Amino acid sequence: MKTLIAAAAAFVLVVAAAIVFLLNRHTDNGPDAFAGAYPLVTAAPTGVPALTWQPTGTPAGPLPTFSGSGSRVTGTITDRQSGISYALLGSPWKRLTSRLTSFHTSGEEVDSKRKSYKYFWYAAVYVGPLDPKLAVAGPQRLRAAAELTGKQFTEGLYSDDDPRKELAGAAMTVDGRSAWVTAFRMTHTAAGDRVEKGQTEVVVAVDTGRRMPAIVEITIPSNQPSLLPDINHVVHSLHVVR
Repeated sequence: MKTLIAAAAAFVLVVAAAIVFLLNRHTDNGPDAFAGAYPLVTAAPTGVPALTWQPTGTPAGPLPTFSGSGSRVTGTITDRQSGISYALLGSPWKRLTSRLTSFHTSGEEVDSKRKSYKYFWYAAVYVGPLDPKLAVAGPQRLRAAAELTGKQFTEGLYSDDDPRKELAGAAMTVDGRSAWVTAFRMTHTAAGDRVEKGQTEVVVAVDTGRRMPAIVEITIPSNQPSLLPDINHVVHSLHVVR
């Protein structure tokens, strides 16, 4: 009996060693054969480094009213995760039910149905809490939140040489709470086929009384000019969810 137990133990050790060898070989010399079969675990963040943000130039003033009737308002989207509600727009807008992230907790989109550089271009309303890495402490934190969110948007789509026209930069209130709106229009100048040659971007940062302000980000590509008045509908419909 002791001989059988010893033999079984030795067999288990040999099998375990073989498994470790195979796993190490996949890790070092090729793709993980079991990728996707187990959850990925990352360390919890220990803190977010403070940004050095300084206001640049004189704010452009209140958000202008975009001419036209725009889309029909068919209801309200209440985003309790962000603490804000806003207009639900009718056709051609569709409420966003997928591709939501921790920073886009609700939204609505219009697909341009054209493809360029392997990307589809959307008119979009995205709402969510401020990305913590864009948080700046101090009395101008809402302005910083709106401007840094807008900057993050342009960095992925435009070069430093592309023209930017400031449309708005001003304090505002939403249900008596402090907010800041920034708006600008980017123009793409590089050669090559592109669905849209520019985009109008509006960002509203709202103090909802929560740890992070709510961010309302509205993007209208230049190939969808009839949707510009929908910016009016969304911004005027903003309410803080108590």
